[in-house]
Amino acid sequence: MNRRGFLQATSGALAGSLISPLSAASNADSVEQSHWSLGWQSALPQPLEPLRLDVSGKLPAEVTGSLYRNGPALTERAGIRYRHWFDGDGMIQRFRIEDQTIVHDAQYVQTEKFTREQRTRRFLLPGAGTDIESDVPSGNNDSGNVANIALLPWNSELLALWEGGSAYRVDPDTLETLGRKDWRDDLKHMPFSAHPMVEPDGTMWNFGSAPYAGRNGKLFVYRVSSESGMQAVQPVDLPMSGYIHSFTMSERYLVFYFGPHLFTPGATTFVDSFEWSGDESSKILLIDKNDLSAQQWFEEPPGCVFHCANAYEQGDEVIARLCLYDNADIMQRAMFELMRAEPSNTYPDYARAAFAELRLNRTTGTATVDTSDVLMEFPSVDPRAAIEAGSVFGVGHSDTGSARYSDSVVRMDVRNEETTRYVFDAHHIVEEPLWVAKSAGQGGWLVGTFLDYRRAQTGVYVLDAENLTAGPIAMGRMSRHVPLGFHGCFVGVA
Repeated sequence: MNRRGFLQATSGALAGSLISPLSAASNADSVEQSHWSLGWQSALPQPLEPLRLDVSGKLPAEVTGSLYRNGPALTERAGIRYRHWFDGDGMIQRFRIEDQTIVHDAQYVQTEKFTREQRTRRFLLPGAGTDIESDVPSGNNDSGNVANIALLPWNSELLALWEGGSAYRVDPDTLETLGRKDWRDDLKHMPFSAHPMVEPDGTMWNFGSAPYAGRNGKLFVYRVSSESGMQAVQPVDLPMSGYIHSFTMSERYLVFYFGPHLFTPGATTFVDSFEWSGDESSKILLIDKNDLSAQQWFEEPPGCVFHCANAYEQGDEVIARLCLYDNADIMQRAMFELMRAEPSNTYPDYARAAFAELRLNRTTGTATVDTSDVLMEFPSVDPRAAIEAGSVFGVGHSDTGSARYSDSVVRMDVRNEETTRYVFDAHHIVEEPLWVAKSAGQGGWLVGTFLDYRRAQTGVYVLDAENLTAGPIAMGRMSRHVPLGFHGCFVGVA
């Protein structure tokens, strides 16, 4: 790829026939409704009662079930507002989709931190990027756990995931918090990342990052069975204390990308403890699934990765697909600016990730990165397709819209080196597309959420993954909005 351009077919604005203007939500009265910062306002500190969406178009039969979303939602208490997007308490949203109707409800994850602060009605503990003056000590990794990043269906429950501590168990029907997930007594309060990956046989792989442990930090690699629980834990001593948020895997290997975003103890917050070191290389770790002690390290020029797509093997190479930033400004700068609602309606270059392929040659020990011109984040894939020839879907920015954040859904067809996208109407911010398979043959639907900040409405979109430029097959809008979040999952009806 090497920054070469790809053919791009881009639709026009969202078809007006699918939009039924509704009155603005009452919880938007205190903000400027035409401003993108509505997506980072605090939600009401209480469960959101069921509300039916106004649906336009026809919902596909396969899209029957529940779309769940997680993200930071409570960002203000007693006149104090969090500084960083990572900080807010997690809220689980559910969009129940059935018989051409969509019904939304939501509830906060009742973490130890949230329940203590509900009683006192003030923040008691620092956030990932906000220092809070308080005499309440932090007891362990879960004292400040906000369970606000992602969700994983696991057996009959949902796991609400953070990255600095434990998962929280949630009832998928009632959204009731069932308590912390302790995999083993000796693993209580251990970091457990928000981006586990699950094999077709139900085996889960995940990791915990502890940049503060040992000389240069430690990585803990987990293998978990859906039947017997934790099967293996492999500690790894790191060559540098780089930040890591997710990983990917091929049939045989796990791939971990550490950018030179280095942890130095002593800062007032976790985020402030990291500093970008552009003179150092990125380090990539390859681990054999069949022998977790079989590890190989690679080096590449500096870069920053939050999210990975998939990976596959080709001869001596392992090829991993990533959303690659030039540096860590997205975490150290952009996420603070979002919470401060600055700057104005522009999309900064430093907040853009590009689709890239990382090639690791196990024989030569060398790594190369091919970076495209395609801006993409929050990637998803068709798990049924051959990985080397399949497409990667994500959110992007058109450079023509007015949104401060992502305004389009993008498809990267790696086989044909072709990119297509759908650009939503002005004032829409688009969230992560999730793949839902069609019942017959190849192809699928992309299901996700959006915020129309002009109307102060949150909604659901459904796109045909094979024909993005046709626009939404169906959309639902509700007469209230909720803050923008990070990740979710779709659970179909069996």
